[in-house]
Amino acid sequence: MYEGKHFNENIKQIGFLLIIVFLACVIIGELSYFVSSVLGGFTIYMILRKPHRYLLKKGWSNTLATAVLMILSFLFILLVIGGLVSVLFNKLKSFDPQVIVSNLHNIHDLVIQKWGYNIFSEEVIQKGLSVVGSILPGVLTASGSVLANVIMMMFVLFFLLNQSREFERGIEDFLPMSSDSIRLLKSSVHSMILSNAIGIPLIMVGQGLAAALAYWFLNAGDPVIWGLITAFFGLVPVIGTGGIWVPLAINLMMGGAVWQGIILIIYGACVISYIDNGIRMMLLQKQANVHPLVTLFGIILGMNLFGFWGIIFGPLVISSFFLLVRIYKREFLT
Repeated sequence: MYEGKHFNENIKQIGFLLIIVFLACVIIGELSYFVSSVLGGFTIYMILRKPHRYLLKKGWSNTLATAVLMILSFLFILLVIGGLVSVLFNKLKSFDPQVIVSNLHNIHDLVIQKWGYNIFSEEVIQKGLSVVGSILPGVLTASGSVLANVIMMMFVLFFLLNQSREFERGIEDFLPMSSDSIRLLKSSVHSMILSNAIGIPLIMVGQGLAAALAYWFLNAGDPVIWGLITAFFGLVPVIGTGGIWVPLAINLMMGGAVWQGIILIIYGACVISYIDNGIRMMLLQKQANVHPLVTLFGIILGMNLFGFWGIIFGPLVISSFFLLVRIYKREFLT
């Protein structure tokens, strides 16, 4: 009798969990357009969390501290995005994207003539361009962002800041784990988001400026537009910034500027690529104790799931998976 009652309770519990999972999938699916807004708001919240609490300790009211940080955040986003869009718009009016495809074909033809080796077929070129084309729109959409997403992101940020402690306590109440495991999870998530949210924009700026300087000095192309494109290509997994400076270097050599092309290849491999790959992975490994492979595969996963914000939350998903396995083992198997 007791075993039958216990079995029925388990069936009801599983059924209840299935209903919760189903409703969660429906909610996320129907509100998927605003996922980037929620992720963006949460990312900015993690950055402003300590400054907000510092202002509260200094005697500021919660409303005043939230309002000041919200205004500063909005102005910063407006200036950065507005400036970036303005520069891109002015430069892209006279920019022909076919230049990239032509450079790839030049590399292909050169290798065939010199060594007779077909490094990539027309099909491979088109597939590579389609992959890049599927990633970049998400990056540019999040960078330029539509007005609705920006407004929603600021709403999310406002409620997270204004009800910071209540929000965090509510999340903790929903997590079926001990307080020690919750503290471990919070610390890991905070370190990962902070190191990505601050480190990646700084790396993009650094590699964009380094590339623009080389393009200007070696007369490889418009330093502003190619510097910006190089910075954004740094977000593309595996290919990275080499997808821009390698074709430009080969284009220089094919145009007769052999030494300039060689210098650009050496500079790109030793400076631009180091900023693109080395510093990002060292930063994550040092600040959040994340293995470089987790970072690499996390970015690939995150870009497919979340678009632009996947750069931050992709490695977090994989790291959280391993962390939750550790917590499960500690909570239920030991």
